[in-house]
Amino acid sequence: MRNKGFTLIELLVVIAIIAILGGMVVSGAQQARKRGSVTKTKAQIASIETAISMHETDMGKYPGTDNKTLVSALTKDPGDAEWSGPYIQIKKDELNENEEYIDAWGNAFVYTNPGKNNTSFYDLYSKGPNGIGDGEDKDDIKNW
Repeated sequence: MRNKGFTLIELLVVIAIIAILGGMVVSGAQQARKRGSVTKTKAQIASIETAISMHETDMGKYPGTDNKTLVSALTKDPGDAEWSGPYIQIKKDELNENEEYIDAWGNAFVYTNPGKNNTSFYDLYSKGPNGIGDGEDKDDIKNW
């Protein structure tokens, strides 16, 4: 009479298949999270550009250079009658300890006015997932 059940080899094969499928799911989830972060950062840049454009229309000039100055110009009333802001709503968790607007990876956006690449107006970019770069790295997300 033959015993019913699985052999050790059959169990090992099933475990190996489950492990391979699990690895594929985890890898796919990580790729989706990365694409989501890139998409969020691109949307943030588009929102900032819209806010800067509205500010420039009202005030007649672009905000001064650097991220903190930009955030202040777009969200805080300077007491000027021409200012019609706030031009953008930024959540507390989207600001770092220096009151700078941050991207999906927690790095401050870089804003310079006038820009090196957009000489007639401003440069705005994220240093991307690696958090380093000058706007020219492959993973940087920029407005030019």
